[in-house]
Amino acid sequence: MKTLLRIDSSIRLSKSYTRILTGYFESAWLNANPNSKVIRRCLVNDKIPHLTQETLEGFSDPYNPSSNSTLSDQLIAELKKADHLLIGSPLYNLSLPSTLKAYFDHVVRSTATFEVKESVYHGLLRNVSATVITARSGVSSIDYVDDYQTSYLKSVLNFMGIGSVDVVALESTGLDCGSALSNAKQTIDDFFINHKEPEWVGEFCDREKHEISQIRSAQATAIIEGNAARYANLCTDDIQLLIPSCDMVSGIEDFLKVEKILFSKAIFEKFIKHPVRIERNGDLAVEVGRQEVVMKNQHDNQGVFTSSQKYTHVYRKTANGWRFAVLMSNSSE
Repeated sequence: MKTLLRIDSSIRLSKSYTRILTGYFESAWLNANPNSKVIRRCLVNDKIPHLTQETLEGFSDPYNPSSNSTLSDQLIAELKKADHLLIGSPLYNLSLPSTLKAYFDHVVRSTATFEVKESVYHGLLRNVSATVITARSGVSSIDYVDDYQTSYLKSVLNFMGIGSVDVVALESTGLDCGSALSNAKQTIDDFFINHKEPEWVGEFCDREKHEISQIRSAQATAIIEGNAARYANLCTDDIQLLIPSCDMVSGIEDFLKVEKILFSKAIFEKFIKHPVRIERNGDLAVEVGRQEVVMKNQHDNQGVFTSSQKYTHVYRKTANGWRFAVLMSNSSE
């Protein structure tokens, strides 16, 4: 049974655009997952206090926890139960509501939602995906320099290991936003059309399905971050890369070189995969699907930058779990 965690932060309990859209998303979720569970948390009715010294000390002292650290444990337990996190966040004074910031201050905790190994931070919520619904009365600037909430929300979710984050942005709520609201609902409808469960063929346990899904999600995160080393860690040592506008790449060292060059020249804004079928044969699994690519700094829409692509990936089960063994894509246009 899947679980949706819905968090509403608008101070408006009625006539709130983010609440209208989180409610619409919840209905679509229940329609797509009829046996699922929904956990609802309203940050107006269920107020979360700001952090205090006592709270922080309670986080690190299990023998003398504060009442607020117990609340933190409860919030983190909800997060870990969720398959999908839904956040409604109106824009207040160029940023997110303070109640939502307080929520994250309670759930971003070392050893609970992230850990540090060899001076590197690793998020622990790798089995959770998220949708962020934002609303603002005006229109954002072309380069979004006046929107500090969306980048923060994506960053803090990624920090906790939530690599798959979709954003539904509603603007001009202070004007006549009827068409914008309809477009936002259509974006949510498209989400459920494009996020249909792929066909799994062969022997996969639930843990293996989760692992392969998270490897796919981690790939998207590494590409958006432009982190070649993180991407390489998802691959076998004999990785084969076959992508447009590039000769065949064999082996992890050449893979790392090619990806470093690519990321030095291009910035990916979105990299969304829609797997259609995953078929297993022994320790190999072949996945086919479609992927959407949005660039930040590339006018070239050819080759690896093509917005609509088909892909085939081969996973191999190794001592460290499933890893990419072959990565191949080409244009759908």
